[in-house]
Amino acid sequence: MPDHLPPVPPPTAPAVPPHRHGPDDAELITDPLVEVQGLAKYFDVSKPFLNRVFEGAPRRILRAVDGVDIKIPRGETFSLVGESGCGKSTVARTIVGLYRPSRGTVMFEGTDLATLTRRSARMPFHRRVQMIFQDPFASLNPRWRVLDIIAEPIRAHRLAGSAAEVRERVAQLLTHVKLAP
Repeated sequence: MPDHLPPVPPPTAPAVPPHRHGPDDAELITDPLVEVQGLAKYFDVSKPFLNRVFEGAPRRILRAVDGVDIKIPRGETFSLVGESGCGKSTVARTIVGLYRPSRGTVMFEGTDLATLTRRSARMPFHRRVQMIFQDPFASLNPRWRVLDIIAEPIRAHRLAGSAAEVRERVAQLLTHVKLAP
């Protein structure tokens, strides 16, 4: 067996054709729906200010994630997978706006989300991009009825006016996924 093997070239991703928006739409869409560039999130894990002053303790910054680039094409489902503690939750929370990025940009349909300061301006993004948490026992309230759980985002995003409209929309959604109410 030889002592020295030739270097292995880095893997290359297969070419992926641009995603089509719909079956009748011949226009190819190449712009990503969500694009993350140079995303970084740092947390200040220092002792409180007065403790640092009296003890002379330095400020401590934890780099949770640094330099993340992601492109999510239109019509695609995206999963963030990795080892425990590698920053998946921090990246996801930063993308959906639960954390402000320390550096980098999160673009949705070509708009930098940092420029959308009013809640009403961010609403189209939050209607279409959501986190799905792994643990249903921590995510779902066991005291709520199925109707209430499904109706929560409908109410939060003001997709229906009256209680009757909310119930009708929930029934439509359940029927759509073949879980007749």
